[in-house]
Amino acid sequence: MFSIKTLRAEFIKLKYAPIFWLTAVVLLVMIAITFASYYLDVNSVARLGDNPWRKMIVATNGIFFIFMAIPFVVLLVGAAIYIEHQANAWKHLYVAPKHRISTVFVKLITLLFWFLMTSIALCICIVLCGYLLDFFLPELEFGYFPILFSKMLSTFAHSIIALLGVFGIQFFLSLRFKGFLLPACLGIIGFVVGIIIGSLNNPLAKFYPYSYPLIVKDVGMFRTDKIGIIEYGWFNSIELSSIVCFVVFVSFALFLESRRSIT
Repeated sequence: MFSIKTLRAEFIKLKYAPIFWLTAVVLLVMIAITFASYYLDVNSVARLGDNPWRKMIVATNGIFFIFMAIPFVVLLVGAAIYIEHQANAWKHLYVAPKHRISTVFVKLITLLFWFLMTSIALCICIVLCGYLLDFFLPELEFGYFPILFSKMLSTFAHSIIALLGVFGIQFFLSLRFKGFLLPACLGIIGFVVGIIIGSLNNPLAKFYPYSYPLIVKDVGMFRTDKIGIIEYGWFNSIELSSIVCFVVFVSFALFLESRRSIT
């Protein structure tokens, strides 16, 4: 369906300055918040004998996926697709000797991979932040305990899966509306409503994809006992709903793009 050459071409487009700076700023803000919260309140965060990596991983994951990941996805997807709208590039891409669905699908895969790499970069930053804190505040004992890589992988994997529904919705909206502002505004409104619903421990949250990153796992910020989340071992019903939402909106987007007039 696609080749390394087409993927490379899409990544070159993502070097568009606003996307690069958006990613860099998100990572820097996350590390600044994490470092400052530990450095300025060391007496309350230090727990003798407890592995400090566990709390840092859960806290950083919670802050990122509750307060920053959805706006980041909204702006990332919107900016990447607006590049094509602004240059009227879809008309040229769709007359190329390859299927339209392949063209759109490659862009989706590229955006997902970019977000995955951002999440991996955040995990690396967590490790660096922990060792930097250990240098300034050895009483936190980051250097005395092993890094919980399995915990980090599992925590971020759950949150990324829960975010797929939002990814699918924003991908659909950004393709259907030529401007950047409308999909971005709808996404930010969805994000605000999602926080409100998700924080109220309301069963409605399990039907609202913008709440999924808040409720997929307990990170000690909001209660979720009344929402009715069903656990299937490692997996749960929120992640399943997110995947279904992603597949539905992406499939709808691909179908509509395959029938779009290019005249």
